[in-house]
Amino acid sequence: MRTLRYGTPEWRRYLAGLPRGAARAPVVERAVAAILRAVRREGDPALVRLTARLDGVRLDPRRLRVPAPEIRARARGADRRVVAALRAMAGRIEAYHRRQLEPGFRMRLPDGSLLEEVVAPLSSVGLYVPGGAGAYPSSVLMNAIPARVAGVPRIAVVTPPRTLESSPAVAAALVLAGLEGSVYRVGGAQAVAALAYGTRTVPAVDKIVGPGNAYVAAAKRQVRGQVEIDHDAGPSEVVVLADDSAKASLVAADLLAQAEHGSGGETVVLVTSSRALGTEARRLVAAGLPTVANRAATLRALRGQGAVVLVRDIEEGVTAVNAIAPEHVEVMTRRAGLVARRLVAGAVFVGPWAPVAAGDYGVGPNHVLPTGGAARHASPLSVRDFQRRHSRVRLTRSGLRRIAEGVVRVARAEGFPGHAWSVLKRFES
Repeated sequence: MRTLRYGTPEWRRYLAGLPRGAARAPVVERAVAAILRAVRREGDPALVRLTARLDGVRLDPRRLRVPAPEIRARARGADRRVVAALRAMAGRIEAYHRRQLEPGFRMRLPDGSLLEEVVAPLSSVGLYVPGGAGAYPSSVLMNAIPARVAGVPRIAVVTPPRTLESSPAVAAALVLAGLEGSVYRVGGAQAVAALAYGTRTVPAVDKIVGPGNAYVAAAKRQVRGQVEIDHDAGPSEVVVLADDSAKASLVAADLLAQAEHGSGGETVVLVTSSRALGTEARRLVAAGLPTVANRAATLRALRGQGAVVLVRDIEEGVTAVNAIAPEHVEVMTRRAGLVARRLVAGAVFVGPWAPVAAGDYGVGPNHVLPTGGAARHASPLSVRDFQRRHSRVRLTRSGLRRIAEGVVRVARAEGFPGHAWSVLKRFES
């Protein structure tokens, strides 16, 4: 990790070099476009052929959908203590997300007209569950439970064909989420295409959510408009804002926890008004490297995006944090609650007893968060992402008469006499 001072040219170069938005490789975009065309044109046969070529698995077209008993059998292979922890986690996630349900509102006007915002669940959602090192049961719960709480009647799950046999805990999470009867053994860009366009076996959906590799992310971008998608997810980010009251050992542990995700692109930053804390945290991060997963990738992340940023005071520290607008911020300062209210981030963790890891593993709020500075304008995944809103307008005769003159005047000013006439026609005697 480098040490630099806020506001210097080195700080500006560091900030400019942080990952901003998902990387888009032309070769990936072209390959994905070809996959999407094949699935849209051929349907199931393309899924079978592409899975054989890209995953090395020969699928029976009649077994693209995974039977629910198979999911439950896989789930029984998961560690019982892990399943118990997932069950408790699911309960906390559901309790939090139920607080997000919104009924909409009604405005009844004095003339008897009625204006409403109507909130309804999406009709269908597709959940992508990655395989390999990215097969996280926690992410299954974080994506599935808000959709279920929102009332989405149909949730389809796609996952690479080897995921369930290699990750029994993922199967257990699918059972806990009540989705064991809606799983399809196909992954990659071809799975995204199936969800977007529909095939004989895989039904099309209205929205696709869930993490995936560069090909999955590119496919989601390319089908947007046909369906809605969640936001692009980049490497994990954490910024710890700390003063001299913070424990260097806790700061170092939390920086290492986010750096070990494994992409090598993670952003790990300590913003501090204490040079002594910064020096000790750097030493402890280096000393702790042998204890984390993905050591080579962790080291790349620390060398590439790791930094100790020195600031004059916590006021300047807030400015520095908000310039990054990271996925996660931890506040380890005096009066941490007051400081936290002024921060821009996907999620803010307040005080020494609130590590990001608690949010990753189900204290309740969602761990699917905006990255790459998108926290300035985007929000965590929530029940609202699985709802649609529309307005409903019911005007009385007097209600339309009250606004008619203004409507006609503006319509004519914009060059639309037909709009004006559609209002005036109603008042012909």
